[in-house]
Amino acid sequence: MKKHFRMLFTLVLTLLVASTISVSAASPNQSVAEMPWTSQRFLDGEDGILNMSTAFVGKYQVPMISYNLTGSHHIYQAHKATSAVPGNCGPNNAWYCNSWQDSSLVPGSVSPMATMQYIDTHTIRWAYSTGTYIRGAYIELMNDMTPVTDDFTDFIQLSKFGGILVDIPSLQVIGGHFRIAAIIRSGGDFPVYKLVYMYYIGNVNNDSCKTGGFAYQCDVIEESTSPYVLRSPSLQVADDATVGIAYYKYGTGIKYAYPHEPVFGWPSNCGPGGDTWRCISIYEGTGTGTVGTTVKLAMGEVSGERGIAYTYDDTMIPVTLMHADYVGGGGNCGWDYAYGGIGTYRWQCDQLVYYYYQNTQSFSLDIDPAGYSVIAYDYAPDDLSNRDLYIAYPNARVGDPDPGWTAQKIDGAPVYDVQTGALAALSLSDSGLGFISYLQEEPYELDDLKIAFQQFRSLLPMVKK
Repeated sequence: MKKHFRMLFTLVLTLLVASTISVSAASPNQSVAEMPWTSQRFLDGEDGILNMSTAFVGKYQVPMISYNLTGSHHIYQAHKATSAVPGNCGPNNAWYCNSWQDSSLVPGSVSPMATMQYIDTHTIRWAYSTGTYIRGAYIELMNDMTPVTDDFTDFIQLSKFGGILVDIPSLQVIGGHFRIAAIIRSGGDFPVYKLVYMYYIGNVNNDSCKTGGFAYQCDVIEESTSPYVLRSPSLQVADDATVGIAYYKYGTGIKYAYPHEPVFGWPSNCGPGGDTWRCISIYEGTGTGTVGTTVKLAMGEVSGERGIAYTYDDTMIPVTLMHADYVGGGGNCGWDYAYGGIGTYRWQCDQLVYYYYQNTQSFSLDIDPAGYSVIAYDYAPDDLSNRDLYIAYPNARVGDPDPGWTAQKIDGAPVYDVQTGALAALSLSDSGLGFISYLQEEPYELDDLKIAFQQFRSLLPMVKK
């Protein structure tokens, strides 16, 4: 049964204003990275926002936000209004708001958006739990954001892999088909955790994902028994078809899995049969600390453009935001092999910033068109300070030869005890310009949903009031 768009008139959004600055579609350079940011209140006083994500969608890179609410069976969406789709919400009615409703949607289980461009249309897709299946939903829009169609498909039968979805699924769209990575566990005192990877094969008689046959294949990449829990899968596929999954494993820390054909001295050690993928440890920490369970992987256009963001809690130092950069060899983490059995550290792990408060899950990672990682995160300089929204990126992104990172404050809390930057969700456009949605949390008041963006002129005519 098809689920239809339902207009959400109660959602109040603020216009992402267009400036007089024009940006070409070329690779980002120093001037793009250093463009100023503007922050705005997006929604005043919303309760229970979950699963927030952002994207630039379609041929004209229209900014879009989606999220779920506690107890809600909707995926709320808003994109900037166009000449073909007038706005219905926000100041000056400059955004168009709607929602996807599914009475079977388990609140809090919605993946970030995944998008794909066709010729005249594009799709926006999500994956979420129904309690029985991991379901995929999609909407298809013309490039001017006019609706075309929407539908859903049940992809992974949870009972085939243990029955209980852990965290949220990670989603990509390749060749028009869904790809999903998910952690599914069994019940009981000693549950079994499975990292499941789903991809399209076209064989409708295949029953690896669900009973009755399906055109997708589901493989178990790694299996672990409690207390060695698996968490936080982050699936990415680069433009050159490189596939990777970053995830957390208790006792091992941050891990990275990739498809691999075994060769002499460079064996496979995971995946179906134990010989189709390679799973390596990126960062284990030390005996005095623990690695955070939240993991974010991003990939660029080619295999060498990979980054992983995570946190590390050491009793000797404050909680640290970390980044692992794929360097191919000569790094300091991510021990792996190459042809001929030559071993090297293929990743470079660096400490970016120390946290001074308990919530360390609010960070988001993307890679710009030039291959540089950009991380959005909330940060406080000491225990008594407000949390503010920052971004960080390698100094090389702005032409600085120093091998360190640049931290830039994007939005600050107005008064003490206001926390700005929770649930930060960062996206970079094809020009490298940034767009972040996040929460501003105030004591005794509902959270405000805010956005921050680098000003630009859209190529698509906007409705003006």
